Amino acid sequence: MLNIVFWGQERHMNSGLEAGVSGNAIRCSVIQNIDVDMQASALGYEGWGQRYDQLSAGRFQGSIHEIKLPAFTLMRETSNRVLLQKGCTPRGIFAIGTVMGLAEHGYHCGEIMRPRSAALLDPSTEFEIRTPERFDLVAAVFSPEDLCANLGDPGVDYRELENELLNSSKTIESDCTAALADFLLRAFETSQESPERLFIASNQKQLAEEFYGLLTETIGTGQANQARGLCPNRERIVRRVRSFLDANPESALSITDICDEVGVTRRTLQNAIQEVFGISPQHYLKAIRLNGFRRALKACSPAVSIGDVAARWGFWHLSQLAQDYRRLFGELPSETRLRCLNA
Repeated sequence: MLNIVFWGQERHMNSGLEAGVSGNAIRCSVIQNIDVDMQASALGYEGWGQRYDQLSAGRFQGSIHEIKLPAFTLMRETSNRVLLQKGCTPRGIFAIGTVMGLAEHGYHCGEIMRPRSAALLDPSTEFEIRTPERFDLVAAVFSPEDLCANLGDPGVDYRELENELLNSSKTIESDCTAALADFLLRAFETSQESPERLFIASNQKQLAEEFYGLLTETIGTGQANQARGLCPNRERIVRRVRSFLDANPESALSITDICDEVGVTRRTLQNAIQEVFGISPQHYLKAIRLNGFRRALKACSPAVSIGDVAARWGFWHLSQLAQDYRRLFGELPSETRLRCLNA
């Protein structure tokens, strides 16, 4: 069964592959999104707690393609705008992903993401990813128990593997990650060109063996070098800024407020945010506030006016708000509200 969802309207398409595959069933879903918040909540696992903030201007388009196999889940995410993604994987779940053909660098937990480098997400820490525009991530989601079961070594304890994953570098760049990227891309190409192959038990077994073999080579051989990171001090500054903004979501904070809280000069703040996000502190602060206003606007009662929501988020000039909002999201606040009410 292939589930294609557009704006929450799910359409079922019978692929004709379900008969006779009991025990080897897979679930495929493709979700096309024109809303950054729906993209953040589109993953098929509960508990990710993801939040996406759009940082570059223009109407958003993205997609989530998931293939749930018996031994692990394949996932591909695309987006066309610079996003700040924040969240944490659910308990007992790990994910490893590689990025395809970046036109510019992205950042994962303060480390540079290059093409075919790998980002490892684990449930012990929150992740924060700054994507470039035209982002294309291919990933696999798995559990330590599945990893242990597919290694074929009865002497291995999944808890030892879990600790190894937790202690691994969060961004890895090596020949092994390039091979892992090639494997994930081939798996997705197969799902599109010859999906019936994924229902064959022997093929599922071969996919699992190849994936977990590449995974253990990537994280366990000691040959993978940690990718070059950002200036640690600048990364710490940005994390403190983000924590301050998260703790005061509806406050109309100024650059001076942030500098006073973090204890840095305006120049230091400028350099840190420019390196991490590629934009000025003013642009970053405005984008975060506009994203928060947009989420509040979509969540509030129709009886609450746009002006009331704007006031709570510190926007006192409605015509300027409308201009800034349209520049960032490609639509007016009234259009967002109308679309949500009609969804």
